[in-house]
Amino acid sequence: MNQQKNKCIISGTSGFVGSHIKSCFLKNEWEVYELKHTVQNGNLNNKNLIPYSLEDGIDNKIFQNIDALIHCAYDFKQTKWNDIFNVNVNGSIKLLRAAKSAGLQKIIFISSIAAFDNCKSMYGRAKLEIEKEALRIGAIVIRPGLVYGQNPGGMFGALNKITSVFPVIPVIGNGNNPMFLIHIEDLCKLVYKLSADEIKNPSNYIIAAHEKGKTFRDVLDILLNSKGRKALYIPIPYSLVFTMLKVVESLGLQIRFRSDSLISMMNYDPNPHFNSEILKSIPIREFNIQNLKS
Repeated sequence: MNQQKNKCIISGTSGFVGSHIKSCFLKNEWEVYELKHTVQNGNLNNKNLIPYSLEDGIDNKIFQNIDALIHCAYDFKQTKWNDIFNVNVNGSIKLLRAAKSAGLQKIIFISSIAAFDNCKSMYGRAKLEIEKEALRIGAIVIRPGLVYGQNPGGMFGALNKITSVFPVIPVIGNGNNPMFLIHIEDLCKLVYKLSADEIKNPSNYIIAAHEKGKTFRDVLDILLNSKGRKALYIPIPYSLVFTMLKVVESLGLQIRFRSDSLISMMNYDPNPHFNSEILKSIPIREFNIQNLKS
């Protein structure tokens, strides 16, 4: 007699983190349902794809017979605070509450290390607002550091592309701002073990990153060395970079590295609290050339 598969619902599977989390659960033989903003006509009969948008909310009936929800979705198209709050914050809260009202015991919210008290970026502030509700209803909150791996997305993807192409790289200030990183596979293992009850639920958020931080220049050096390349670093004032990014955004151009990303990078958590007990269960590899290529 075949054992019934565990089932999970994942939002944001079109993104780098969400897609890898989906693959991790499939490899562990879970049945995965995806909350998709766009369900193509050819997939209308695919019962594992659930039409969903952060704006519209969702019926809590979808959580019947589900073992876990992993919420990764975030709409980066929203650039004004009111829109970010209405779509990402309120939309996420509605989703988390729907899962809780259905009696779902395992709810995981993928936040960000950019979220902390008095953070300045809109992205960090939005994630922090969602965290408050997630923790209130008993969900697990994970704050990943800068996520890297093969074919990366987000900020790391932008840095990877810059070091692949440009012989001259602008460095904001002295480039000594700290960055904490995590390999996508290590993040997926953490999410999976929490979902499968292989790790006890924490009472507070988890910062998922290697405790030994790297400076911005360290990250650039490692990326360049991994490609056998060299580049000239040119110090450039923060205000100039910020203004340039705002101009590009005002033209409606979509770029990986946004002005709000720069705010996150330059205004970091001065005292990140790592849950050593939980991170012992998931040995997080340090960011270096060998691990970058693994």
